[in-house]
Amino acid sequence: MKRFGIVYPIAIDNHFTIWDSYNTRYWPTLHLIDKKGVLRYSHVGEGAYDLTEQTIIRLLAE
Repeated sequence: MKRFGIVYPIAIDNHFTIWDSYNTRYWPTLHLIDKKGVLRYSHVGEGAYDLTEQTIIRLLAE
């Protein structure tokens, strides 16, 4: 993380605890979780970038 200048938190899930807790079965899967910890959006696979960005903007505004 230091080498690439990454300063935000990174989840390490070597035992698939997070993966399993959201019943994730496919890679890539994107989950957006709101500030209360509620899963608000999931997308499996590539694409849907506009919808994902719109959802992020809406969740940040809440």
